[in-house]
Amino acid sequence: MKKRSALKDRLAGIAHGLGYTVIPNWQLDTFTSAAFLRRLFLHLEIDCVIDVGANAGQYHDFLRREVGFDGLIASFEPVPHLAEALRGRAVTDSRWLINHCALGAQPGELDFNVMAGTEFSSFLKPIGDTSFGGANRVTQTVKTTVKTLDDVVPELRRAHGVKKIYLKLDTQGFDLEVLKGGQGALETISALQSEMCVKPIYEGMPRFTEVIAYLEARGFQMSGIFPNNAGHFPLLLEFDCYMIR
Repeated sequence: MKKRSALKDRLAGIAHGLGYTVIPNWQLDTFTSAAFLRRLFLHLEIDCVIDVGANAGQYHDFLRREVGFDGLIASFEPVPHLAEALRGRAVTDSRWLINHCALGAQPGELDFNVMAGTEFSSFLKPIGDTSFGGANRVTQTVKTTVKTLDDVVPELRRAHGVKKIYLKLDTQGFDLEVLKGGQGALETISALQSEMCVKPIYEGMPRFTEVIAYLEARGFQMSGIFPNNAGHFPLLLEFDCYMIR
């Protein structure tokens, strides 16, 4: 395995010297966004990422493996068995905090819909759509603790001394509610990304124009857009929008 890895590194080095970049097949869909975030994190001196909607830890893995980010990651996941699995994984990463809760507009408790494909889980009810093969079908509803950005951001700063925070939102139609719970916190966040909707797949889901307008009114401007639904080509269902203060 080590010989194979060394050979790959050598071939990549040769290609780079000839003016080419070698990209592994598994990284094709995320290569440009990872390169963008590396540059953005360096430019803004980001030392903490708040990962809202962690699911199975995909974004943590993306940051560590592809972006090369080694700062604090605070992940929030409301589905009980997923949060428990994340805690098990975090044993090997001392800079990864796992919070079994959701974020929203105000603190309290809400019913959370767990879908057959857990990446579709949401506070919102799904609109019937056969394009997901039943993955967005509700299998159970769990009572979930909800906190706000105005609660968790000051605590992260006090407990861990972080200064430059990046906010990642992927809450299946609930991003705007999370932002509404950060009236004060948003003023201290350097940049963020939100998964924005072109074609609504949940009842009451805000369209991307509404979320962008909300953030622009609070001092953010667009920095990058990356489609994130390659499996639905040629349609664009949603995209990750990167915004900076």
